[in-house]
Amino acid sequence: MAQRHSSSAPISPYDRRLMANLINVERATVGYGTRTLLDGVSLGVDEGEVIGVVGRNGDGKTTLLQILTATRPPDSGRVTHTSGLSVGYLHQSDDFTPEATVRDVIVDGRADHIWAADAETRSVVENLLTEVALDREVSNLSGGERRRVALAAVLLAGHDVLVLDEPTNHLDVEVIAWLAGHLSQRRNKTLLVVSHDRWFLDAVCTDIWEVHGGAVDAYEGGYAAYVLARAERTRVAAGTEARRRNLIRKELAWLRR
Repeated sequence: MAQRHSSSAPISPYDRRLMANLINVERATVGYGTRTLLDGVSLGVDEGEVIGVVGRNGDGKTTLLQILTATRPPDSGRVTHTSGLSVGYLHQSDDFTPEATVRDVIVDGRADHIWAADAETRSVVENLLTEVALDREVSNLSGGERRRVALAAVLLAGHDVLVLDEPTNHLDVEVIAWLAGHLSQRRNKTLLVVSHDRWFLDAVCTDIWEVHGGAVDAYEGGYAAYVLARAERTRVAAGTEARRRNLIRKELAWLRR
């Protein structure tokens, strides 16, 4: 069950009570071998939320994205999308048709004078693909170039929800800053993102989900607010444990009398 922890960060400008639920997860469990990555997790994604997903490597971040995007069903439980919802998913690997060109992938093969008339398309191409010729076949691109093409394609597809797994890989500092601004200005702002770039998470996210030990804990605010709230939770838990141990010592002392 996802547990929400408040922080001292200001609440995001939209009213959560008015936002439509887009994706809902009920008691989802997913295992891998002998490990349980998600154990009876229940959570929801509402319109307008920008959620950063954090956790240690191997704890289930990508698995959570997979069940949210319906690319992998949970072993038990249920995942539902609102009717007609379009979800764009940037995987850690792409599945381009080998003979496709960059132009085919990002602008459906349209000529420059057609796609360049759209300001958003022009911004994405100019910032992500400055060194990639649009008529090159994707099979001839480097891993970093393919990654940029995949990111450009998902940004331009007009999805209601974006789910991005490590979008900042292979990007330099200037492009990461551009991407943060671009995502913040999208008309359809709903976003889930896994990233090891803490600045990026703090710049774009309204909420943080921490995946650990089969559970997902939700925190309001960006990455900095999450760090502060998590530290407070750890402090409170340590105090509770200290009191529990002290009580046990007193009970043992009483039993020995």
